[in-house]
Amino acid sequence: MRFLISILFLINYQIYPQITLTDLDKFRSITKPEEKSIIVSGIDFCNKFFNENKKIVISNNKNFKNFFMCKFSEKRNRLYIYMLSLLKEKDQSIKETCNNVIASWPWIFDHMDKNLNYQIKDYLKGFYIENIFNKKIINFTNNLKNDTRLINNEINNLIIKNRDTFTADNKNNNIFLEKEINKLKKVYKKILSRDESDLDKIIKSQLDEIIRYKIFINDTKNFKSYSCNWKPGKGSTPYIRKEKFSEFENI
Repeated sequence: MRFLISILFLINYQIYPQITLTDLDKFRSITKPEEKSIIVSGIDFCNKFFNENKKIVISNNKNFKNFFMCKFSEKRNRLYIYMLSLLKEKDQSIKETCNNVIASWPWIFDHMDKNLNYQIKDYLKGFYIENIFNKKIINFTNNLKNDTRLINNEINNLIIKNRDTFTADNKNNNIFLEKEINKLKKVYKKILSRDESDLDKIIKSQLDEIIRYKIFINDTKNFKSYSCNWKPGKGSTPYIRKEKFSEFENI
């Protein structure tokens, strides 16, 4: 029954263009209650990505570093990828300060270009849950030797992680392992074929619609705070508004 509902949902996804990630998450929690939330998985991976890539020096005097963070607002149905809070550079406008910052992050800067909007950004991979195995993003190389080693490692990790749940009933243990190995094989086949599933299409469409990039800027000279805002595919010129980070926290 769950399988039938899933198929009907994916076949008809174009009929419901207003479906949100929250709706998709609720539907998935019914059909696959044992699986991790799409939103939780995506936000966790996104924050981990930026936390591991905070190498960009923002300030001209090189006295600190900053990096982007990720936050989902169910209330506004927005995925915010944001940075806080930078000082407005001397002799630069708010827009110039923001442009210099975002141009230093090519992964994000490319997302402003509508000609590059087809790309799946590395920091968003956690939302594409069909590429996740054992709650981990899998990346295969199309090198048989390396991929075989990776598959065997993932199976071993799965066994170690679930060893406390195994029982004396080897038949049931083998059924569980076979099911998970088949899932891993599907991930492998999907990644190598570079197929975009219906679920991938829904998620990408939603992400393109709801992502907002924000950089908070403090103008200490005039005692004002601003945010620079971008939407994917809409160009690198930011929309600037007076906004304090504290106002953003409660969205």
